[in-house]
Amino acid sequence: MASDDFGPSFYLLCAVAFLSMLSVMITNPVLSIFAKDIGATGVWIGISVSAYWISRVVLEIPSGYISSKYGYYKPMAFGLILTVVGNLLLLFVENPIHLILIRMLKGVGAPFFFATSMTFIINLVGKEKRGKAMGIFQGVEFIGQIGGSLASGRLIESFGWQGGFMVALGLSILALALYLIPPYIRNEVVKSSETRPLMIKEVLSVLKNKTIIIIAIVTLAEFIMTSGLLGTVLSIYATETLEISLARFGYMMGIRSVGFVIAMFTMGSLADRIGRKPVLLFGIASTSVLVVVMSLFTSIITLSVIIAVIGFTSGAIWIMGPVISAEAVSAEKRGAAIGAYRTFFDLGSFIGPIVMAFIMDSYGIVYCFYLAGGLMFITLPLVLMIKETERVEGEIIAH
Repeated sequence: MASDDFGPSFYLLCAVAFLSMLSVMITNPVLSIFAKDIGATGVWIGISVSAYWISRVVLEIPSGYISSKYGYYKPMAFGLILTVVGNLLLLFVENPIHLILIRMLKGVGAPFFFATSMTFIINLVGKEKRGKAMGIFQGVEFIGQIGGSLASGRLIESFGWQGGFMVALGLSILALALYLIPPYIRNEVVKSSETRPLMIKEVLSVLKNKTIIIIAIVTLAEFIMTSGLLGTVLSIYATETLEISLARFGYMMGIRSVGFVIAMFTMGSLADRIGRKPVLLFGIASTSVLVVVMSLFTSIITLSVIIAVIGFTSGAIWIMGPVISAEAVSAEKRGAAIGAYRTFFDLGSFIGPIVMAFIMDSYGIVYCFYLAGGLMFITLPLVLMIKETERVEGEIIAH
């Protein structure tokens, strides 16, 4: 394999992830507004947004066990199929309860595709390029986030919610077809698929790993900020308080994704050269400060610039989380480690919208910025406790 040639399975999976993320982001940036339109109020707005993550919280670690037992292809196909079904059902939503149940269903499918695909890539790609590969994969995935975010507001304004849900459904069907028809992924054999399936106690043992615990706490704080502040209350604040149009808000969030994708294509390679820990520290410190600074401005141009930079700095956190988690355990436990990381990814995304909606209603929007930034900042001492990885016999491991 050439130094930068990760093989057709890798690039095909990148394309599927791109389409999947594009289908998600066609409606997600403005979903809290849809929840209000169909009758959700107060904390129920947050629950409507976070329902997607309820199922994911309990299924991320089991998805690692399932992929170790059945391989990667079938779990990823199952996840994509459930996404298609969920998008189809969104066409028939009539009240917040329907929305919550359907998003919970979509949340069942997500770990089987996203967590399993990350483990697949970790085990597929050579160790010396693992950070770069994860950066490329997540970068392509979040190019889909750019497209979806930029189009979301304008699409909903032009064609209504039904039009947005139809586009999301079509994209998810295309992703499924692209995954099922070419032979590359189903014929790919990587190391973890050839070993014995993990035992349940081995899966749970990763939760005792000090490095994974620290990454879990960092991830929890980051996703309370991302899903709660940026993903839930910011759209309501921008459209109702700042009187920014839905379309312009979509553009603003799309600009955030530009910064994120730049990080995906640069910070992974940088971490391969200088180490994982410095990149993670940079991401946490910068993001926590920028989140608080954002509360001081109301201009859409200034907010867009700050959010774009936040996309870049938080992107550094997103790359390092799965890589450090995977490298903290032996090869056969990587699926479980990725699952543990993503469990707290999901937990933060579940808690964040509910907590931030409550804070906004009870105390005001500015306290959401303070809480989000503060939670991230206090994780810095924990990251300093992580021992840097080193190369041993060609493999990067934590010690």
